[in-house]
Amino acid sequence: MRDIRILLLLLLFPLLGACASARMRDDEVDRLFRSSKYLDAAEILKARIQAGGPGAPGSEDELLYLLDAGLALHQAGEAEASNAYFALAEKHVSLNGYTSVSEEAGTLLTSENTKVYRGEDFERVLIHVYKALNYAILGGLEDALVEARLVNRRLEEMKREGEKRYKQNAFARYVAAILYEAEGEYNDAYVDYKKVHELEPAFQPVGRDLWRMAAALGMRDEMDRWKSSFQLSDEDAQRRTNSPLGLKSGRGEVVLIFQNGISPVKRPDPAFPSLPDFVPRYNPVREAEVSLNGSVVGRTVVLHDIEATAISNLKERKLAMAAKRVAGRVTKAIVADQIRRKTKNEALAFLTEVALIVSDQADTRSWSLLPRDFQIARIPVDAGVHEVRVQPIGGGSAESRTVQVDAGKKVFLSFRYLP
Repeated sequence: MRDIRILLLLLLFPLLGACASARMRDDEVDRLFRSSKYLDAAEILKARIQAGGPGAPGSEDELLYLLDAGLALHQAGEAEASNAYFALAEKHVSLNGYTSVSEEAGTLLTSENTKVYRGEDFERVLIHVYKALNYAILGGLEDALVEARLVNRRLEEMKREGEKRYKQNAFARYVAAILYEAEGEYNDAYVDYKKVHELEPAFQPVGRDLWRMAAALGMRDEMDRWKSSFQLSDEDAQRRTNSPLGLKSGRGEVVLIFQNGISPVKRPDPAFPSLPDFVPRYNPVREAEVSLNGSVVGRTVVLHDIEATAISNLKERKLAMAAKRVAGRVTKAIVADQIRRKTKNEALAFLTEVALIVSDQADTRSWSLLPRDFQIARIPVDAGVHEVRVQPIGGGSAESRTVQVDAGKKVFLSFRYLP
């Protein structure tokens, strides 16, 4: 009897420590990242992914380390290396897309933290968004377009499978439209610009894009429609930066992506501590002012709110998650009762039930270094070298980049503000 008790305790108590995610406790990486020391953060993350590390292949937190390594390298301007890690993350999602019956049953007795982290649905979609941005920054517009298409293909699949009801990612659609336009595929660009308008009617900058594509396609009625609908001035309507006239005019464009703030963090739900809740984090900046060669040319506009998406998606899943945790509590009570019957030991049965209940902690893992939202600004420029400056409004310091823009070409730049 004594041996049984010792064995049971040895099996139970390690579960308490297993509930804590190594990545979520890695303050060193978070500190470096939020200090904009992206390469330093990436080096630590890469070391953690090696064999024997907390993010090693096959570990519960492997995907989290791959995602953060890809993001840190993206922020450091290492687009090619970033995509290498995002490709590994994509492969991980593909190989671990489904939970085994035995693994699912096991979490009834322990915690969701003991499962391999597969990512929130919106996190898996954002892998393709970042890969598209990386390819665009590198000038690989065709590869970027492939990834942008994959974003909405995945969302359509999720909709058909009943996984999620949330709408398509307007940011990915907009990037795809810009890429189609850059490749001279104006009809496809027009279709995607219209889809962006359908998804985000409040996004006013798309009005000029719709007018410009209608002009490129010779659609006079559509040109009048968009000019009237968006109340475009003659000056607005004439901004044909990258229409078929782009090369002849000697003009190009800077497409500026502003990744603002920090995404919400998962915490135990105060009303049901074994379930997670996304909690917004402090973000004083709402937008950024953009300057070209020392002159202010506009402000960034939000096109994809990651914070709102994260909170909404988790809320949709809460009912099913709660039902599972209730079932887990019942299972734990049954196990404790069986031990009571087998051992005739009330203390051991009570200890077992307490240990199992304490182990039932919320899974608070998430891709926590994401921005709060994606914002965008498009800057028409003459061919040549330009200085682009971004000043977050409400906090933070300005950041500048010098860029070469060729006639009829688009250059993508990515900036990040962290509170």
